[in-house]
Amino acid sequence: MSSTSLREIIEGRSLLVVAGSGGVGKTTVSASLGLAAAQRLDGDVLVLTIDPARRLASALGIDIEGNEAVAVPVPGSSTANLYAAMLDPGPAWDAMITREASTDVAERILANPVYRRIADTFVHGNDYAALGWLDEAIESDRYRLIIVDTPPSQNALDFFDAPDRVAEFFGSSLLGWLTGGDGTFVGGAAAKTFATLADKLLGAEFFADVVEFFQLMNSVVPGMVERTSAVASDLAGDDAAFVAVTAPAKNVVSRLDALAESLAERELTFDAVVVNGVEPDVFGKPKVLDVATRIVTNSSSPLTAAQTALIAPGADYVRERCEVAQQQRDVLDALPAETVSTIPRLVHSPTDIDGLLWLGEHLWSGG
Repeated sequence: MSSTSLREIIEGRSLLVVAGSGGVGKTTVSASLGLAAAQRLDGDVLVLTIDPARRLASALGIDIEGNEAVAVPVPGSSTANLYAAMLDPGPAWDAMITREASTDVAERILANPVYRRIADTFVHGNDYAALGWLDEAIESDRYRLIIVDTPPSQNALDFFDAPDRVAEFFGSSLLGWLTGGDGTFVGGAAAKTFATLADKLLGAEFFADVVEFFQLMNSVVPGMVERTSAVASDLAGDDAAFVAVTAPAKNVVSRLDALAESLAERELTFDAVVVNGVEPDVFGKPKVLDVATRIVTNSSSPLTAAQTALIAPGADYVRERCEVAQQQRDVLDALPAETVSTIPRLVHSPTDIDGLLWLGEHLWSGG
């Protein structure tokens, strides 16, 4: 393990994926790195959060609606261009359909009542929509750096598999059987029996909407899958970096290990790990622990008995923090990355631009 800044990793990339468990400060780190990069890189920087929580908008003090990138004022700078966006899956799906289909087909798909239900509830719809949104952002050639703030770790890498899942869903044998593959409904005896049953259970109009929807999507999905697969490849390419955010606790790092294994299956690794909430260096000094222990045990204390009794509770707290610091050092030594950047445990986590600027400077410079 080596403690260093994230500067070298970020400067040479155009994509940065930030992943980690919920509640470890992932969005805060993404926002602070966005601010730091916007101040130092030549070009616009975008922070895109796929996490459904609204922490990004709260941290940056701005209103974000839909998928529009919103400019973020950077204090003290007239040249730093930072933008933030929060994924809204519905409009992102609409944009993919409109982009890939002819005007007539797009209008029919968007008007189909089945479409909205699929777009809003598809298990991996958010991941797929995120890839579609990224495709537009990358193709615009507007941003020098795009930072992707992913959902909690168990879902962080799902966007890699989203194109295949969408292709599999829309290309399944059942749907092919329903739509006939040539734009007509299959006319076999079994299909007619199914259609009759579906008419009774769902209603003829709804069943017709289902068939029409999948017929229309047959002409759109191949292009969508091709585009989003290319973005997934970009995220796995040399121009992208993966940064994990974790807390210095064994149970949290164990989830990070699982995420590292998922990356390894794709022949990828973390470029860096940011550990949030590390005890200050003072608690790692043997002399501090020694003095606190002597005060608590009243052994060779340089103070009077009254003075020792007065500060003993504080010394006991110091001993506890020293023990925690040692446990954290053991955890840090076992992290699955060569580059580790630490954030000291703070009384209050950054919740405004000034706090994020400080944190961004800390991470960028390795201070």
